[in-house]
Order: sequence, then structure tokens, then C-alpha cells
Amino acid sequence: SREEDIISQQEASRILVRGMAHEIKNPLGGIRGAAQLLARELASDDQREYTHVIINEADRLRSLVDRMLGPNKALKIAPTNIHEILERVRTLIEAESKGRVRLKRDYDPSIPEFTGDKEQLIQAFLNIARNAMEAAFENGHPSEPPMITFRTRVLRQFTIGHTRYRLVCRVDVIDNGPGIPQDLLQNIFYPMISGRASGTGLGLSITQSIIGQHHGLVECESEPG
Repeated sequence: SREEDIISQQEASRILVRGMAHEIKNPLGGIRGAAQLLARELASDDQREYTHVIINEADRLRSLVDRMLGPNKALKIAPTNIHEILERVRTLIEAESKGRVRLKRDYDPSIPEFTGDKEQLIQAFLNIARNAMEAAFENGHPSEPPMITFRTRVLRQFTIGHTRYRLVCRVDVIDNGPGIPQDLLQNIFYPMISGRASGTGLGLSITQSIIGQHHGLVECESEPG
């Protein structure tokens, strides 16, 4: 029933975002078009600067709304290896952290290939790993270096929502950061919810959408450290 709650929350969130995106994009198009027409009528470059601001801000908002909607491309389904995906993510995190995060692998080599969109799954796991990296940097223990563990396992006869699967692939991304406050934990997969001042709150929402398209589920468990 907890999984059903998560799935219904995701669906409600998607419907809300789609409706909101539609309501924002329509007037934005009108504002941008009017600003372009106005720019043609203006003789002074100083005045045109104001219309450029309107056009640029309209484009920025449109881009934000598109990111809220998540990937809208159809999945390119092909045989996919989970460890190939995680190794790409690991390489990217190693480069982004400049080697300051210890990356541990705990893989089950017996996991078979499955069908999925490799590029979108890389994006999904990279969003999670980036959050883990930022959390690991905040652990505040000089004796404990920032660390992320990538773990893969096979689960048998496992139910997601109403569907029972003979085999599922479970991936854990574990960090040794300070943990997520309990009041934030329930809502972190909603768009625009972030625990960081600089965060957009879109990474995990996009991840949830991609994993959902692959008939999977994203869950978060947290405790201090």
C-alpha cells in the first residue's frame, strides 16, 4: 500500500505539473510575441533593451517549465546493462568531485541485461548520485571521507504497484552525508522541492519520471550519517 501511495503521488504530481505547464506556456508565448513586435517598433536601442529582458525572461521561464515536465522524448528501448550505466555515472561523479569523493562498488555480476533507454537511465542515476555527492560533502567528519556506494542486487518474485515480476534489479546509491530531515523526506520527489538553497528541486522529480517509465520505483530511506 505504501508503494501504491508513492505511485499515486507521482501520478498526481505529473497531472498537476502538466496542467500548470500548459497554463504558463500559453500566456508566455503571447508575452514573448508581443515583446518581439514591440521591439520592431522601437527606434532606440535603450528602449529595445527592455524588450530583450522580457523575451529572455520568457525564454527562461519556458525552459524551466520544460524541465519540470521532465524528458518528453520517447524511450529508445534496447538491451541495457545496469553496470555499464553505473560505471558511466561513477566516471562523471569522479570528474565533477575532482576525486574528492570515495566511490565504492558493490555489484552483483550475475544481473542479466534488461530493456531500457540507456541515456535516460544515466541521467536518472546521475541526478541521484549528484545529490549523494553534495550530501557526502556535508558529513562534517574529518575522519570519515565523503563516500558514495553503488550497490546492485537481484530481487525475485517482487511486486511493484499491482505487477509481480519474476526478477527485478535493485540499485542502491548510499552516501555518508548528514541525512534528510524527516519533514522533507516525504516530499523530495515533488518538483521544486529542494533541501539546498541553490537547488531547483527538479533532479529527483525527473529521476522519478524516468524510472516510472521503466516500470520501476524510486524510494528514499534516510538516517543521520
